[in-house]
Amino acid sequence: LQLRDKGLSDERLVAAARGLRGVTANQQTLFIVNDRPDIALLSCADGVHVGQEELGVKDVRAVVGPEMLVGVSTHSIHQAREAVMVGASYLGCGPTFPSRTKQFSTFAGLEFLEEAGAEIGLPAFAIGGINSSNINKLNQINNLRIAVSDAIINSNDPFSKTEELLKFLT
Repeated sequence: LQLRDKGLSDERLVAAARGLRGVTANQQTLFIVNDRPDIALLSCADGVHVGQEELGVKDVRAVVGPEMLVGVSTHSIHQAREAVMVGASYLGCGPTFPSRTKQFSTFAGLEFLEEAGAEIGLPAFAIGGINSSNINKLNQINNLRIAVSDAIINSNDPFSKTEELLKFLT
């Protein structure tokens, strides 16, 4: 479960993060904070996820230490290789499809997911625009995980939508 909210004040973000940590603490659910290693540390999150424009893995590790998970968004095989070299724990690979939560002019697409899956040994998550109309295209890619946001949070029934998406993955 990733907390990503660029509009909250720091105080409210810490409160939200601590609340989510409380929900996930005794579950088999990892809790990741987006972009903010300081908030991840303050909330005892399992990890932090950064993009290409945020702090690099070395600087994130200086804040959170060697044990916390550090994920990196990647948009090309070059960026994926670099993330491995600098010590990322996992990769976000995409954008795969157009998304309503973030706008991109180009898409890494399925070819990048296949290439990263074949070459990179880290856990890799397909990101960007994944929904029930395209999720089945991802089942053919080995060792791939998915990250879903818009399809769930903008659904009239997030719980049913989550169950629906999970059925595509089994």
